[in-house]
Amino acid sequence: MRYFLAVAETLHFRRAAERLHMTQPPLSQQIAAFEAELGVALFVRDRRSVALTEAGACLLKDVRRILADVDAAERRAVDTGLGRVGRLRVGFIGPAIDGPLGPDLKRFGESHPGITLELTEKSTPELAELVRGGGLDAAVVRLSGTGRDGLIHRVYHRETYVLAVPAAHRLARETAIAPAMLDDEPMIMFPRALNPALHDRWTALFARHGARLRVAQEVLTKHATVALVAAGLGLSPVPRSTADTGRRDVAFIPFAVAAPELEFHLIARDGPHGPALATFLDQLAPERP
Repeated sequence: MRYFLAVAETLHFRRAAERLHMTQPPLSQQIAAFEAELGVALFVRDRRSVALTEAGACLLKDVRRILADVDAAERRAVDTGLGRVGRLRVGFIGPAIDGPLGPDLKRFGESHPGITLELTEKSTPELAELVRGGGLDAAVVRLSGTGRDGLIHRVYHRETYVLAVPAAHRLARETAIAPAMLDDEPMIMFPRALNPALHDRWTALFARHGARLRVAQEVLTKHATVALVAAGLGLSPVPRSTADTGRRDVAFIPFAVAAPELEFHLIARDGPHGPALATFLDQLAPERP
């Protein structure tokens, strides 16, 4: 069909052969064989000119479409094999989308427009089960206390905590906060059931420094936490990135000692990964040597 197309478009066997990077005799033989296979003449030839027959003109329209479809199919196969196209079902916990995940997903979509992302928000245990069962391809979770059987996991994001303090509070002008300075202060924390391991690390940090962690309020999101701090209802450890909110009614002060870290992991099923998923994992959480 490509030989036929070259001759049909140039109406000249020598120029068609040059376009195909071959000599003229093999091209003439291929066209003759094609006509014999079809049982009709495609060209009218004489020593001075070449013209399409009615059958040849009819075939030309279909050949152009067929070859365009073949080229498109080849491109789709290559793009799929290289992870340029596909569909990914990605889960996340709410705190992750408040952090770097939103911008990272935007960048991934811009650099891989052929990959469709289907997003689901759930708790870490629910996401882990969905990934294990094949209901999701990947998820961003907190792994503390979560079973890891059947999963691969990579560190996606890690950052330290700072203390959010009302701007009018006596501690707002401190340059660093020691846990002993927070003894019996009303604290705004996430519910222990949300992340028992992390909550217990905060309790242990206070205890090591002779302070009592007094939980005055429990909230689920960073936005609600900062709003309650601004209202003067307590102090709260929050991820450092929360300080970028630009609020003037809250001061964000680093801890003077090593505090627990916020850590998100990207998980997927253990086993071979398709090209699109492999591309997603490598861009969001490259494997560390």
